Amino acid sequence: MIYDEDHPIPAFADSVLQESQSENLLLAKGTYRLQASQAYLLMNYLSTFADIARLVDAVSNTQFVPCQTGGIAEEPHRCYAVWGKETRCENCISAKALSTKGRVSKFEFLDGHIFLAIAKYVEIDGVPYVLEAVSKLTEDALFDADGKGKLAQLISGYNKKLYSDALTGAYNRQYYEEQVRELYGSYSVAMMDADNFKQINDTYGHHAGDLALQAIIRAVFSCVRGSDLVIRYGGDEFLLLFQNIPHDGFAGKLEEIRSRVSSIVLKEYPALRPSVSIGGFSGCGKVTDLVREADRALYQAKSTKSKTICVRAPVTAP
Repeated sequence: MIYDEDHPIPAFADSVLQESQSENLLLAKGTYRLQASQAYLLMNYLSTFADIARLVDAVSNTQFVPCQTGGIAEEPHRCYAVWGKETRCENCISAKALSTKGRVSKFEFLDGHIFLAIAKYVEIDGVPYVLEAVSKLTEDALFDADGKGKLAQLISGYNKKLYSDALTGAYNRQYYEEQVRELYGSYSVAMMDADNFKQINDTYGHHAGDLALQAIIRAVFSCVRGSDLVIRYGGDEFLLLFQNIPHDGFAGKLEEIRSRVSSIVLKEYPALRPSVSIGGFSGCGKVTDLVREADRALYQAKSTKSKTICVRAPVTAP
């Protein structure tokens, strides 16, 4: 469950912090601009009341620790390992803190314990990081055993609903804006939209349009891996994000998706045959730039006036 500066953490959670540290460093607004030696002192102070205090690069999910003599040292573990996960958290508050240059909080539930995590954007020697403090809520008065179980279910359900598109089950645009757009690395990105979708709605009605979108995304899910991202970017347009896939394999994957969609038959509307156009781009860079290139490829695909795909050539990493 995520809270930001416009949606404060509940009073009982705030009180846990108040009891632990009087200055409420992480609750203060504004950006900390520190030298590495100052960050070292701050981290030591945070460690006196937080179970975990760490610096995170939200783009690479790397942990860092400031050194007393200056400089920042990388740690061997990824930030999500503390939650027993093998991939980045889908509700990564460090990513949101980085994108907003602000402060974000959330609850996590692990091994029967409830944790309050606070992430705050900081700059150390001019380099952006996110400062995280994680504290276990040990006040039995706050939760009995039944209460903990209910809260755990609430946290799990909330995290899923927060970033899930209700119609298709894909990630929603909020997930892209808060968790994906600031990422940097080597990705294969595709923009996909349903052909003649307005005409489908006008001819068969919006119920038919909804069924078509649901069937299209089921077809997409049947073609992608669990680590691939499927995001409803807007309306009938979807963003697909792949890592560790060769360029030839990427083109083949998009063709597989197009072919699978073209075979869809809707029982309620047998005359309606959904199809998609897809534009793809592989390269190394910021996700927002790669999405822009994929969108250009989608325009090229649709300009041919045929149900096809267009995959632009990859670029060399800078």
